[in-house]
Amino acid sequence: MVRQSLLISLLIVTLIVNVVLGIELYTALHQSSKPVSQVPLNLTGVQIITTTTQTTTPKQNTTSVTQTTTTISNQTYSFSFKVKFHLKVDKPGIYIIGIKPKVNFSSLYVLLYFDDGKTVSLNLNITSANVTITDKEVEVTAYIYGSSNENLTPTQIVNDLGLYLQFVSPISGEGED
Repeated sequence: MVRQSLLISLLIVTLIVNVVLGIELYTALHQSSKPVSQVPLNLTGVQIITTTTQTTTPKQNTTSVTQTTTTISNQTYSFSFKVKFHLKVDKPGIYIIGIKPKVNFSSLYVLLYFDDGKTVSLNLNITSANVTITDKEVEVTAYIYGSSNENLTPTQIVNDLGLYLQFVSPISGEGED
């Protein structure tokens, strides 16, 4: 009788362990294919290193009719600067990094250099890219250049870039913490 109850208890424990391991295996293999929502980057520690600004006036049309003068001016403000900031993520993995400009830029180019050697190039036509982040904190150097119809400061431009980070999946072959 003792032997029979021991076998039954071992069978029950084995079934429970198999169910738990099966659930964990299923969740590991069938992770959500929908990425988590886009998280705007908190760029409070932004360090603007170099700045150049140039104003160009491509054309000025002046029309004069019986003491009435109308001046139309299309000024373009070009900018170019270098910014350093830290990206902090909850877990290493594959992320989508992108821009959603809040201002109407005439042209915009953002080059992101990660401290591990990876490079991402974004512009108004290519607004996002995949990047693999292996550390929980990464230093990024961004070179931002372009032009706008408004005269914006580098801080305004960084805030109006709409830089975001979106988790896609963990790195293959690594377990979760």
